[in-house]
Amino acid sequence: MDARNTFRQHLIVGIFSLGLVCFFHYFLDVSWTVSFARVSFILLFLVLIIGPIMRLKKPTESSTPFLTPWSWRGELGIWFTLMALVHFIILLTGRSLSSMIKLGGEGYGLTNLLGLIALFWALILTATSFGKVIVFLGIDLWKWLHSLTHVVFYLVSGHFIYFQFFSTYGGRSPDWFGYLAVAMVIIVVVLQLIALLLMITKHREEVVHPDKKLLKR
Repeated sequence: MDARNTFRQHLIVGIFSLGLVCFFHYFLDVSWTVSFARVSFILLFLVLIIGPIMRLKKPTESSTPFLTPWSWRGELGIWFTLMALVHFIILLTGRSLSSMIKLGGEGYGLTNLLGLIALFWALILTATSFGKVIVFLGIDLWKWLHSLTHVVFYLVSGHFIYFQFFSTYGGRSPDWFGYLAVAMVIIVVVLQLIALLLMITKHREEVVHPDKKLLKR
């Protein structure tokens, strides 16, 4: 997530998120709770691909907000948490927390536990996405804390993919969004690997040619 949030970008992301929820529910006949869950996954996916994109294309001072995806991470991350929280609250209106997380040999309880852990960390990350909190924590601690966004993504991915492909709850088979979610996970992994290779290549060039690093300063 980025260190700055603007009202305009929050408004745009909020309208996009709620509009997408309504689209899933009214046009694709998806339940409210699943609609919020799917939109939250899409927003988290957008947050995760921005980091590698930043490695591929460095931001410039002259870039406008609409052409700089790195400036949207805070808003996207906060709205991801809001969508996930609404998804969780709707679920709690129909059943108890203890019924969703049962100990003992069922994948249903385990995957719900993964989702709950992801939501917990998402709330922590959201609470630390505002300027005064960042100043209080310090930029190094803030960066380390928000590197856990990757952990949240893989927890959410495991939670979502289980319900799409392995759960017998509700007697439903995977739908088109399940396969799209798998594709999004693969895209994130590939982009992260590319970013890692670029970082390794850059480091090796600086080791072999340290004079180039000095010239860039």
